[in-house]
Amino acid sequence: MKSDPKTPGLSVDVAFNRVLAAEQAAREAVASCRQAAADRIARAEQDVRAIGARADARIRRAHAVADRGIACALAQLRQPGSDAADPEASPADAPPQAELVQRLVTALARELTEPPA
Repeated sequence: MKSDPKTPGLSVDVAFNRVLAAEQAAREAVASCRQAAADRIARAEQDVRAIGARADARIRRAHAVADRGIACALAQLRQPGSDAADPEASPADAPPQAELVQRLVTALARELTEPPA
């Protein structure tokens, strides 16, 4: 770039101002990128909290299902006439009880593994 003899240093000032403007634009771009990154991080953290809350709710539901299944099974085992309630029951009476336990286990497994209706 040629210097104008009437205004020595003017072209230097113009060039310097262009450099300063470019530097300012770069700083603004970096600040914008930082803000965009912070926004993405905030959204990701919010998503993580939501996923955690849903997982906790599912775990609580699974525990409730398991607790109900166990309570039901125990209640059935404690019913009068149940083989478990009669310590003198013969081994021949055990298969119906084993079938009941198997049905309860199957029902519980289905409740725990299938999505809620």
